[in-house]
Amino acid sequence: MGRKKKKRYVEDHIFHIYPDYPLMILNRVGWGKEGAMAPMHYHYYLEIGLCHEGEGQIITENADKQFQSGSVTLIAPNLLHATRSSNDSYNKWSYLFIDLEDFIKLYSFTDEQLERKILRELFYEIQILDTKEYPIIVQILQIILDLHDGKQGRYKEQILGLISTLLFLFYDCLTNGPEQFPESPDLAITPAIDHIYNHYMDPIRTSDLSALCHFSESHFRKVFLDMKGISPMEYLNSIRIREACWMLQNTTKNIRNIGEECGYQSFSSFERNFKSRMGMLPSQWRNERKIHRKKESTEFEIKKIYTEP
Repeated sequence: MGRKKKKRYVEDHIFHIYPDYPLMILNRVGWGKEGAMAPMHYHYYLEIGLCHEGEGQIITENADKQFQSGSVTLIAPNLLHATRSSNDSYNKWSYLFIDLEDFIKLYSFTDEQLERKILRELFYEIQILDTKEYPIIVQILQIILDLHDGKQGRYKEQILGLISTLLFLFYDCLTNGPEQFPESPDLAITPAIDHIYNHYMDPIRTSDLSALCHFSESHFRKVFLDMKGISPMEYLNSIRIREACWMLQNTTKNIRNIGEECGYQSFSSFERNFKSRMGMLPSQWRNERKIHRKKESTEFEIKKIYTEP
C-alpha cells in the first residue's frame, strides 16, 4: 500500500531573500515530532541543511532519504519535500537557502556548461553527503554560520565568497564522488524552464512551452505540476514578480514600465499579480524596501552584476 498523498503548498520565502543578498540563513532551528508534520512544501531555493541532533527521513513524492546527526543535506529548488523525525526524536538543524539564479548573476562564468549544470542539473532531488568523507564542507558551513551570527565587519561579502567555494565543493562531490547520481527527472521540462527564464518578458503560452518539450499540452501541464508543484503559468508569474522586485529595489524606473518589462500587458494585471504574491502594491513594496535599506545603510550591499553576452 503506497504512502498517502500529502497536501502540497508553496513557501513564499522567495521574497524574504532580496536580490542584493541572495541568501537566507536559519541557525539551529529545533523541533519535535509535532513540528515536522506539516504538509510537503517547496521553495525556490537550494536548501543546504546541517543536522546537529536527531534522525529521520526527508521525503518527497518519489523517494525517501535517511538523515542522522552530522548529515549534510541538499534539497533541490522547487522540490516538494518534508522532514520527518524518527521515534519522536528532537531535531536541530541549521539551514542555508540560496537563490541560485540571483547568486550566479554575481559571478561571470566562462564555462556556460558549468553555469547550466549548477543552475539546472546538478542540484535535484535529495542528496545526503557523508560528512566523514567531506569534513571540509562541515567546516565551511560552520564558519558561515559563525559569521552570520557575529555580523562583524563585511560579513556578507565573506559569506558569499564561502558560498561560492561551497557550491564548487558540492559540484566536485556530486560529479566525481563515490556515489553515482541518476539523471534529473527535471530534465524533461528543462527546455520550458530555460525558455521561461530567458523570455519571461515576452508573451508565453502553455502550448509554446509544451511544444518545446515535445509533449501534448495536457501531459505537459501534468508533468510540470508533478515536477514543480505549481502550474507553468504560476511558475512564469513567480519569475516575473521576482524580476520586478529586483527592478523596484535597484532602479528608479517608472513602476508602469517595470510591469511592461516583466511581461505584463496591462498595469492592472501587474498590480493584481504583484499584490497577490507580495501582499501589497508595487509602490508600497518599493517604499518599504527604501525604509529597510536606510536601516542597513552602514552595511555593504552586494550589487547585482549582469554578465554581458
